[in-house]
Amino acid sequence: LLEKELVVISGKYQGGMGRSSNLFILNPDKFLSIGIDINDERMVVSGVKPDGSIVAVKKYEINNEKGTFKSGDGVLDSLEEGFKKFCTENDIDISKVAVIGIAPEGIIDSDSGRCILGTHLGGIYNLNIKKSMEEKIGVPVFVDDPARSLAYYENKLGDGKNKKNFIYIYLGKGIGSGIFINGKIYRGYKGIAGEIGHLITMDKGGKRCRCGNYGCLETIASEESIISQAKSGIIDGVYTRLLDFCGGDLEKIDLLALRRAVEENDKFSINILEHAGTHLGRAVAQLVNIFNPELILLGGPGCVLGKYLIEPVVRVVNNEALNLVKERTQIKIARYEEWQDSVSIGVEAFDVMFDFTYKDYTDFHELLLKQSLRE
Repeated sequence: LLEKELVVISGKYQGGMGRSSNLFILNPDKFLSIGIDINDERMVVSGVKPDGSIVAVKKYEINNEKGTFKSGDGVLDSLEEGFKKFCTENDIDISKVAVIGIAPEGIIDSDSGRCILGTHLGGIYNLNIKKSMEEKIGVPVFVDDPARSLAYYENKLGDGKNKKNFIYIYLGKGIGSGIFINGKIYRGYKGIAGEIGHLITMDKGGKRCRCGNYGCLETIASEESIISQAKSGIIDGVYTRLLDFCGGDLEKIDLLALRRAVEENDKFSINILEHAGTHLGRAVAQLVNIFNPELILLGGPGCVLGKYLIEPVVRVVNNEALNLVKERTQIKIARYEEWQDSVSIGVEAFDVMFDFTYKDYTDFHELLLKQSLRE
């Protein structure tokens, strides 16, 4: 491996008697992971080295009618096209790509690499992304939910580092979570644990969710739902200055415009975020009671709302969570940039690829072995 420059010596280890041992790491110049974050509007692709450093990041708009996918084939074609285009534009030799990590926005079975329900991928159902993409490109593929991969990233390189029990809550087009228990990410029986966006937080009269239920948290506190509530109120004639912060264009309302309106004491915008934060707080209080985490991170695009979202969350948790539990749990806003979703799945895919004790990926390692033998 040294002769082929696949590994490099990173230091020495002196343990017990005898000579010190060499410590090895993967040569960061010989291996690359490609991370892909995708929903029905855009795709973000990144190149990541074994040490987590970023080679390049590129955002692509989805070239699909009305921004949605009509079939699973459309998703797979877009993934293949985005991967190859990214490699070409950044002069990346595909033979150096050790693994592709893919984080679709939907309900994901990470054990099998299936997208069970593409809630934000045009509603595709039961698509085996892992198997299909490996057949298309010939490179090992790992598929996970964006919230779980971001939790993994935070545990390795971010605010969750050295935290054995914490929860990362992703606030984007949908809502999900990555749960760390005793230093390991919890995936559940079928690899889909953490779907807190589908906790029902309204007693009655809730909006229908993409999952089929009514009153899910995702229909109240997700980025998409918050913006939808703002647009509906303006269309119904509610007085607000919100349009002043998006050039008077209803279609340009986003979370940043809402934050600016709240900062200017716009009552309509304040009420929307208070409503969303209250329901999110109810879900967080349940997580605190069930898992007793030392830290809860609120991440994803919703981070831009800052204190205007976290304050109602903390208030509800203080009112509804058990005293002995909540006193030991810190709730904070995570640092977040749009590139993190793709980088996080790239980092996680690398580690899963080289974890040969990961029992659910024996076929994954067999594919890697065959690829190595061919070379």
